[in-house]
Amino acid sequence: MRLTQKKIDEVVTKILGEGGLELVTLLKQKENISEFDLAKRLNLDIKVIRKMLYLLYNHNLVSFTRKKDKQKGWYIYYWTLINEGLKFAYLKRQRKLLERIEDTLDREKKQLFFSCPGECVRLDFDDSMDFEFHCPECGKLLGQDDNKVRIEELTKKLKEVQAEIEAATEARKVKRVKRRVAAKKKEVKKKIRAATKKKVPAKKKETKKKTVSKKKATKKKTIGKTVTKKKVVKEMVAKKTIVKKKSPSKKTKTVKEQTPAKKTTKKKVTMKKK
Repeated sequence: MRLTQKKIDEVVTKILGEGGLELVTLLKQKENISEFDLAKRLNLDIKVIRKMLYLLYNHNLVSFTRKKDKQKGWYIYYWTLINEGLKFAYLKRQRKLLERIEDTLDREKKQLFFSCPGECVRLDFDDSMDFEFHCPECGKLLGQDDNKVRIEELTKKLKEVQAEIEAATEARKVKRVKRRVAAKKKEVKKKIRAATKKKVPAKKKETKKKTVSKKKATKKKTIGKTVTKKKVVKEMVAKKTIVKKKSPSKKTKTVKEQTPAKKTTKKKVTMKKK
């Protein structure tokens, strides 16, 4: 639904009257405009502006943000016009109008009406019975009113309002569907990002753990090998030292025992030969 100036004026005049049209036009031109600027431009008291803005806020037509003035110490309110709120208010008004048209059309079809020839009044059957089918203002005799033209006008107006409301509701439904689809897409993207972020560090951690475990295993193996080698070396060294200690002692004993004996024998032999 296209929000024209005429529709905005209809909504605003019902809430604020004709005096609020200038305020709404200023709000439409700029966003986040302060209430003091509005008061200066419209040459009105700040209290009057605030009252009008609060009435619009109660109908969800404006929103505000407040900021604290560092020099003076009080809060300044900045106001913006909500276009969606204006559309919703216009649709609400059109729905009420549709209900009124339906009621009047039903009444026109079911009841009889009598009107004054001087077009003073138009009364239904019960009211005309009370005045004895005479005009209460001029006293003329009332005649039956032909309401075919009136019924045609009401049916035409009813169809126009119904078409406008249906088009607006369909447009709102489409917007809602688009918003839901966009929200779902955002959720899916967030889930995909979260899943990818979770997977990458997990792989890194696993590789790190594997490398650390491999390093630990190799260290343990090397430590075990070195320990076993050291043990073997120590055992071999111990055995060799035992053998070395035993063997030289035997050799020395045999040499010492044999050599002197041979020398003595040789000497004795030589002495005998001489």
